[in-house]
Amino acid sequence: MEAVSTLAIGVELHLVPTAEGGRDTALSGGHALADRFAYRPNWGLPRWGPGEQTAGPVLGFSTTDIQPGESTRAVLVPTIPDHFPTWRMVQRGDVLRMYEGPRVCGLGTVVWVETASWPMPAYEQEKLTRWLSEA
Repeated sequence: MEAVSTLAIGVELHLVPTAEGGRDTALSGGHALADRFAYRPNWGLPRWGPGEQTAGPVLGFSTTDIQPGESTRAVLVPTIPDHFPTWRMVQRGDVLRMYEGPRVCGLGTVVWVETASWPMPAYEQEKLTRWLSEA
């Protein structure tokens, strides 16, 4: 498969508490090689209405065993941004809604946006996960 241009987006992610409609269990999190792209939520983009969402697998998280109500850093990578051009308008300070089915399970405030590749080569993954290690 030939690589295509996409984005990598670094967010400060806050998981919605269970009592407020968030998930019931912890996210395993992490960014070790075995954990990369294992979590594949959908995202609601700025200027999109409630329930509108698209795929954006998570490269990794800065922490592990992330409980509902806790915060962490995450790097997400939309796999088909050209099908949803709104991805290309995401900028620092925007808030992305993290969905699991119809439920909003997290809110991610965008810290940075970079050009990336999909599928993502190992050297690019290593570069992007450094930010997660700094947390």
